[in-house]
Amino acid sequence: MDSDKFARIAETLRQYRRAELRDFQSELGENPIDTLYVDPLPRNAVLNSVLSGNTTFLLGRKGTGKSTIFAKAQSVYRGSRDVLSVYIDVKALYELISPEDMPATLAEHKIEPVIFRAHILRKAFLGTVVSELIKEIDKTCDTMSFLESFRGVKRTYSELQASLKALSHQIRESKLETHEIPVLQTISRQWRAQIKSEHGKNASVDINSNASTTGVKLGLDSNISAFDKALEDSEVYKEYSEIILQSYPFSELLEDIKELLEEARMARLVIFFDDFSELNFIDQKLFVDVVLSPLNNASNESVKLKIAGYPGRVYYGKIDPSKVDTTCIDFCSLYEASEVQEMESAAIDYATRLLETRFNAFGEQVAEYFDPAVPMEDHMKVMFQASFNVPRIMGSLLHTNFFDRISKGQTISHASIRLASRKYYESTIAQYFDRLIRYALEPFENKLDRHNQKQLLEFVIAEARDVRKKIQDGSLGGTFFKELGNPPTSHFVVQPSLEPLLRSLEANFLVSKYKDTRDKNGDPVAVYALYYGITETHRMSWGYPPGREYRNYFVQRCFDYSRAVQGFLEQTQTIRCNHCGACFPMEKEESFELFKWLCPECKQGTCSVVILAEEFRTEYDQLKKDVMLEPIELDILGTIHDENTQMRAGEISALLDVTYQLVGRRTSKMQEMGLVVKERNAADGHMRNAISKHAIDTYFSN
Repeated sequence: MDSDKFARIAETLRQYRRAELRDFQSELGENPIDTLYVDPLPRNAVLNSVLSGNTTFLLGRKGTGKSTIFAKAQSVYRGSRDVLSVYIDVKALYELISPEDMPATLAEHKIEPVIFRAHILRKAFLGTVVSELIKEIDKTCDTMSFLESFRGVKRTYSELQASLKALSHQIRESKLETHEIPVLQTISRQWRAQIKSEHGKNASVDINSNASTTGVKLGLDSNISAFDKALEDSEVYKEYSEIILQSYPFSELLEDIKELLEEARMARLVIFFDDFSELNFIDQKLFVDVVLSPLNNASNESVKLKIAGYPGRVYYGKIDPSKVDTTCIDFCSLYEASEVQEMESAAIDYATRLLETRFNAFGEQVAEYFDPAVPMEDHMKVMFQASFNVPRIMGSLLHTNFFDRISKGQTISHASIRLASRKYYESTIAQYFDRLIRYALEPFENKLDRHNQKQLLEFVIAEARDVRKKIQDGSLGGTFFKELGNPPTSHFVVQPSLEPLLRSLEANFLVSKYKDTRDKNGDPVAVYALYYGITETHRMSWGYPPGREYRNYFVQRCFDYSRAVQGFLEQTQTIRCNHCGACFPMEKEESFELFKWLCPECKQGTCSVVILAEEFRTEYDQLKKDVMLEPIELDILGTIHDENTQMRAGEISALLDVTYQLVGRRTSKMQEMGLVVKERNAADGHMRNAISKHAIDTYFSN
């Protein structure tokens, strides 16, 4: 065994950002992605779907490998002479736009400063995306000997370059246009009315006008979110998105792109947009309606888009979903089959191929690092169960086993994988709730949502523990469970209508959808599984018993949590009218959707789901606001603390899926606050960050 190589292998899986694979070029060659890539399906089925001639949406939770698939697809395109491809990291561009750089006032038009800044900030982001697209096209042309094939019948290449650069400059200006003023005035009036409604008739409307905007850069004051609330009105949003679209010369841009392709005898331009779902919903809608839709719909097949997003968080806008390919790489979608065993077999095959390829790339054999007394297939099965084949989580499990086993000359066992999953849950995933609820600088509504998600998770865990207890004492399940000493209770089923309630937990890997099936009454239900580390923490058995007699194990009535979850939901949410204040139970939600949320009492108001916040409001008021940080700053501190070493900005960014520039700015800010210690390393000259004792005492001593 080579412990150093094992540590490097784990690191290739832990890192989020695809660009950081350059760190491994000395070991893997100029293009590590070609050496390391393993498709989730045999015969590169997922990659081939991305390489198809259609616009493609690639969906999967964070860390599931979307960026890796895009990187491999781009590598394939680079070997093609008839396709021009560029890559845009949407989230990275979003992070680099600074609210502090935006002008704050425009009193002569009676547009509120917070509305104006939010508008200009949004325009700056959208303009940066289009400008970056032009820059990447120009850069790609320069690196692929473009002039060799450019005919120059209509214009010389330098003239076309000049035209694109002029468009880029025009788009980047992001100045206020005359046609934008009326809709901004309308939104300002709504904003002022909202403030007076919430704070009384005599309230000043100039509240925190210099703060950054909630909907764009998540500022402090929840009053600013009225800007986004105004855009939730379909008519206001439609008018607003249309006036923004008018600001961008897409017809000229598309004409230049078409001419570029035609003169170089190329079939199409393929644009990869990564981390699209990281935007909040309003910004995501604007991104689709202002950038993606015109590129996709008005290009006459000369531009094709490849867009990475999260399941359940994709807005298509004017892009016809029936005319694009959508591929989800989460376990339950990718390996869907009638039999659970068949699904798991396909998933275990991917886990095996993924790890074997990684180890082989570093000149190692994966079997040498696992307990030889147990078949490798059994080890891979536990790795799949503990990670659901998320490369990021696999890397974390291997990273923990490096310290617990490999560094001591010991091989990895089933017990050590289970222990690693428990540690990952307790030290990493569980912190999502606790640290952010206590210390994140964000609107009350965000904290309330986290609080309710934590409550829901604890409720599901308590339900699973109670079901196990009742099975063991014979009060549930009858003779079906009589041969089981420790019956697995990690999986549960809910009605499809309750799936949206679990999306936040699922996005953070606390639960994962397992499969769609039917219950004993023949009705459709969704099977979910608790994260493996949760069951280890609570000493529950994960999975299902072996044997054909247990093939329908999950649909036993005791595992149907639909009624219980519905009861929990009714305690935390209600349906309320915004006009008369009448409240209605949550089980009537489908009826309200059918009648477009019209209030059945007053027939005038619009109803909506309202989170009941009385219990949490007291807890919220007791939080120490003076020590709160923005969520990304807490994540940076958490990473430095957990890694327990001095770290470069690039090393931190690779583990957090943010840019090193953002990390550099935030660590400098936190250095001034006494939370981070920055020192330049004498050996390599790189600046490194360490967490201060003050930060440890404040945020991690508990």
